[in-house]
Amino acid sequence: MDNIYDHQNAKILTITTYNNIKTFKKLKSNRDLELKQELVKKIRSRLYECSHLFVVLLFNERTDKLQTVRAHFAPSESSYFFFGKNHGMQFALGRTPPTEYYQHYQKYHLISLEKWFNQLEIEDYARVGNRVKETVTVDEGLLDGLQHTMEPLLRFSGLTTTLKKGIIDLLKPFTICSKGDVLTPEQAKLLKLFQRPLAQFKIKVNLHWNKNNEKV
Repeated sequence: MDNIYDHQNAKILTITTYNNIKTFKKLKSNRDLELKQELVKKIRSRLYECSHLFVVLLFNERTDKLQTVRAHFAPSESSYFFFGKNHGMQFALGRTPPTEYYQHYQKYHLISLEKWFNQLEIEDYARVGNRVKETVTVDEGLLDGLQHTMEPLLRFSGLTTTLKKGIIDLLKPFTICSKGDVLTPEQAKLLKLFQRPLAQFKIKVNLHWNKNNEKV
């Protein structure tokens, strides 16, 4: 993919929020409060030097996938990514016009970048606790894609297997998970073993602010 944002001299501030909200009053320790306050301070320190502000929401966050996305933005000295809970981000930017830290947020623009983000889908393996949206069944027959040393593990996991000339043979179909299941550690391990990625890393752009009020 090409660099999605290549405007010269443009500095970018990206705010990433999560759905589970925790207010400052509910923080468990002074250290938690200090970390939140430091995040607010860092965000505010970048507001005046950045010409663009993006607020995005992550789905199925993965560090390696974020690095892939990050690589398509300007160099690190010209763009900044911050991650935190909704409440903290709102506090840093200001929840209402009177409390805005930078007093020019009135105009927001939907941009072509939103289309790029909305179309961005990177497959990954579902994790323990994820609710799956499809049923995955392994058909009976030779599993020549797996090493023969995996056969005891498969039997322990409930698959009816045997070795046939050094190749694992599945004697009857086995359903790893059914639609709507909340994955157990065993199911998540089998899905990865059989290379069935059921999760998708996505990013949704909630809004974009342009300091110069110009569409990107």
